[in-house]
Amino acid sequence: MIRSFKLSSSSVRANLKAHSGLGLFIVALLYLVCVTGVVSVYYPDIEQWEQANIADTQSVTPAQVQAALANLYQHHQQQQAGKGDKAEGLEDIWVSLPTADMPRFTVGAAPAHGEGDTEKEHEHFEFHLNADGSLGETVSHEWTHFVVKLHYALTIPGIWGMTLVGVIGMVLVAMTISGILAHPNLFKNAFSLRINRGERQQQVDLHNRIGVWATPFILAIALTGALIGLGQVLLFTFATGFHKGDTSAITTKLYMPHPEPSKIAAPLMDVTPIVEKFQLDYPDLKAYFLSIHYPATTAQTAEIGAYVRDRLAWYDAVQYNAAGEETKRLGWPDGDVGMQIYASSYRLHFGHFGGLPVKFVYTLLGLGLCFICATGMNIWFRRQLQAGTPRPTTERLWLAAVWGFPCALVLPGITNFWWPMASVGIFWITSLLLALIALITPNRRQISL
Repeated sequence: MIRSFKLSSSSVRANLKAHSGLGLFIVALLYLVCVTGVVSVYYPDIEQWEQANIADTQSVTPAQVQAALANLYQHHQQQQAGKGDKAEGLEDIWVSLPTADMPRFTVGAAPAHGEGDTEKEHEHFEFHLNADGSLGETVSHEWTHFVVKLHYALTIPGIWGMTLVGVIGMVLVAMTISGILAHPNLFKNAFSLRINRGERQQQVDLHNRIGVWATPFILAIALTGALIGLGQVLLFTFATGFHKGDTSAITTKLYMPHPEPSKIAAPLMDVTPIVEKFQLDYPDLKAYFLSIHYPATTAQTAEIGAYVRDRLAWYDAVQYNAAGEETKRLGWPDGDVGMQIYASSYRLHFGHFGGLPVKFVYTLLGLGLCFICATGMNIWFRRQLQAGTPRPTTERLWLAAVWGFPCALVLPGITNFWWPMASVGIFWITSLLLALIALITPNRRQISL
């Protein structure tokens, strides 16, 4: 007979204390990441809504791809004419090809870095394409990009924001495990809901029941979020431990090599035969972008990025030289276990597989995780009140976060029509003002529903 595993009462109390302590440490930021995560599930749809006047494109020909790149390159040349030594070259030009999730055809470019400005972030420019292949309206998805950046980096620039969100993902994993260990009868009482035992008991039961049923989802989201957020940290860690600090030994396996730049001019390469070759060689891949690195120079190379049909390992890419010869295939879907886990993390994290039904399930589970954050704090406040150590100021600030973050998120969506680049400032200023209002409001019921 197999004996059931049972923790001692002291272990249960220790896990409960750890669960509460970890929650208090990150709950506001975790709640914000969860709220923005629910919205981010629909980011391709919201991008289309932001520019609903743009006609959908179902498919394009290789000749249209080449014409789009040539038109953009000519546009850039005209913009730089007469600037002399101050004229900027291009590091990349690309087309985004229509897919089922994003039926739009766009073309864009990024200026090359000049000497001494390696830390400078150059703004790229991108256009929708008209039916005749000419450049149309400028692509503008500022609110969607703001929400997504708030989700994966809390709008903190550089590596720091993603690292912080990755740490939050790891803490969420620890909270989930400690929460299970702190409640030995959690799964046994999975269907128990005591609605007539007072407000605190209702909150406890809802918190625990939703947590039980959402545990696989929470662990999947937390682990993939941590993997994505801590990717750079893990890269340097593995490079230091196994490759004597040489990060290129790992990046060359995970990503395509970038060619060395050249200042020697050359005709813009013709990608028409490259697209045709790709379609013949890789019928199982769905191309969604094509880029030319260092266009119109002797260093120019083309790269086609593609979705992998019916696989969580969602991405593959093929690189070609100026003569149209294939030089490398990325091979994520056929890589080792670690590479396939990394390649699968994006679709699994955002729910971008299985179409609308999966997105709907992710929405419900994401909202459930938001509710778990809210009820967890409510339980802690009730426990403090019963222990004779109420936290009225903290509770009002928490209510300001619960109701304020969604409101502050919607406001930039409205002001985006007039000030699309001000979303970050509007969000954080609004959140701060709502927190200040909560501080000077004596009655908690005046700031909650």
